[in-house]
Amino acid sequence: MGAVLEKIENSEAYIAIEVDPDKLEEGLEHAYRKVVKQVSIPGFRRGRVPRQLLEAHFGKEVLYQDALEYIVPHAYEEAITELSIEPIAQPDFDIEEIEDGQPLQVKVRVAVKPDVQLGEIEGLEVRIPRMEITDQDVERRLEDIRSRYAQLEEKTDEPVESGDVATIDFAGYIDGELFEGGAGEDYSLEIGSNTFIPGFEEQLIGARIGEEKEVKVTFPEEYHAEDLAGKEALFKVTVKTIETRKLRELDDEFAQEVSQFDTLAEFKEDIRNNLVQMMEGRKKEFINQEVLDKAVAASEIPLAEAVVNMQIEHMLQQFSQRLASQGLTLEQYYQFTASTQEDLENDMRPEAERTAKINFLLEKIVEEKGIEVTDEEMDKQIEEAAQGMGVDPEQAKQNLAGIMDNLEFSVKMDKAVKYLVDHAKIEEYETSEVNDEQSESASDE
Repeated sequence: MGAVLEKIENSEAYIAIEVDPDKLEEGLEHAYRKVVKQVSIPGFRRGRVPRQLLEAHFGKEVLYQDALEYIVPHAYEEAITELSIEPIAQPDFDIEEIEDGQPLQVKVRVAVKPDVQLGEIEGLEVRIPRMEITDQDVERRLEDIRSRYAQLEEKTDEPVESGDVATIDFAGYIDGELFEGGAGEDYSLEIGSNTFIPGFEEQLIGARIGEEKEVKVTFPEEYHAEDLAGKEALFKVTVKTIETRKLRELDDEFAQEVSQFDTLAEFKEDIRNNLVQMMEGRKKEFINQEVLDKAVAASEIPLAEAVVNMQIEHMLQQFSQRLASQGLTLEQYYQFTASTQEDLENDMRPEAERTAKINFLLEKIVEEKGIEVTDEEMDKQIEEAAQGMGVDPEQAKQNLAGIMDNLEFSVKMDKAVKYLVDHAKIEEYETSEVNDEQSESASDE
């Protein structure tokens, strides 16, 4: 067998492999022993048909597929070892026509790690909006918690208002006919939650208990049930009960009930600290992403199409798992959104390319800057993992034994991001500056 590296272009290696006739014959013999067990020819027991007769009866081509499946993977593995190539995706094979007594010619195209050329990654200029937590942010968060702990009280004489929870019976008609799935009883609907057909909830405002109200709506054009999409419907709705939310008093007693604190002041301070912590996390992530995008733009990172496709496949799997956690399948998602897998893949492609480039960029920084991981840093990772698992560090180390290399690699990548941030020029601006710039731009136009 011989292998020649023809070229590496756009992070793809093109390899020409020549398989000796003897090796090809070995593959055909292997295929014969497999195929002969599956065929029958009158006069011979199954598995006893001579190869020459089998080929004469069915054609030699009957052996080719199994022979290639036996030969090509071995030849490919030997070739990449001989040529010292490290593939990062599945190869694409182009096999020439098999000829008796002649070597088998195999062309291979396979993605390899790109030759990343780092640009000026030190001193990257990044501008981010100034982030701070105000008293209004704390009050809004407190009101959210207050609303969550609101108590429902039944209304008897007052009509439905926005924010109320109404129990209703309804029947929907299109062109005077009750449509399938258009009726329901004792349905609990929060007015203003926008969980029903657009325009439905608003028309119930003012209705009283026992009153039948006619509600006219138009189904959205993109409605998941195609037979209803874009059609006008009339719903006859009867309000059976109305409940309104009664907010609790914001006092020390409320704080004691919903938190671990004795006073409302302490509870507010805890809310502020949590918001600050969340803000710092968002700020860090914002800076990281901005710096990474700047570094990618400053560098040359060629991508093979196979790498992008592999990243898209990974993203599809993650998306499918998220849907499954909500009780949905990809097929249902395509139906509800009137889209196809091709549409979804095209939507994912820009982010897939970005993710792949960032990964190769960080790997190159780790390599060029000689980034290493200390024992102390690994111990810290194990301690954090132990807390997440609810076990002691020693047990966590045993649980992670099979992926310690991956964990170490992840720490190196994080340190590469930190290197970029530490060497960047980060400027914070007030959001009012953006508004002023937009106003000046509008004036110029």
